[in-house]
Amino acid sequence: FTPLNEAVAAQHATLIPGAVETITYLRANNIKIGSTTGYGRSVMEKILPLASAAGYSPDNLVCGDDLAEGRPGPVMMYRCFADLAVYPPETVIKIDDTIPGIAEGRAAGCITAGISLTGNYVGLSETDLAALPKVERDRLNDAAARKLRDAGADHVIDSVAAVPVLIDGLQQC
Repeated sequence: FTPLNEAVAAQHATLIPGAVETITYLRANNIKIGSTTGYGRSVMEKILPLASAAGYSPDNLVCGDDLAEGRPGPVMMYRCFADLAVYPPETVIKIDDTIPGIAEGRAAGCITAGISLTGNYVGLSETDLAALPKVERDRLNDAAARKLRDAGADHVIDSVAAVPVLIDGLQQC
């Protein structure tokens, strides 16, 4: 399974529209970027150079096979906290597009934000998503958002492109 996963993941390693702008915003605001993933390290070794070339390089990456326990437990988040020297957990925003990822953030004591429209539960390419009628796109987005809220997400946003707006709103609270 791993060699197939390595090949397929690398074929779909394009950034979501607005991701580079979000990274620029985070860097400009001295916000560290940690990443946890259910993918194994060998898969991420195929994806990271592609993501980096496109403008995304996290400050820290913890993979599903790096530690004795993965999602939905908090251990990968704890490793990110330690590696990046960030604390307390309630000042960290865990952004994810899966139920196990939201559970991971909740278990670690983070603010959680689910990605609905451009995430796993809609699962369409930018081209396929743009080709949908608005009513169908909205239906898919609503269903994905409901799953993430039901999993306990504190916030749900359509895309990683909305992260700056989320952070700005949280800072005003």
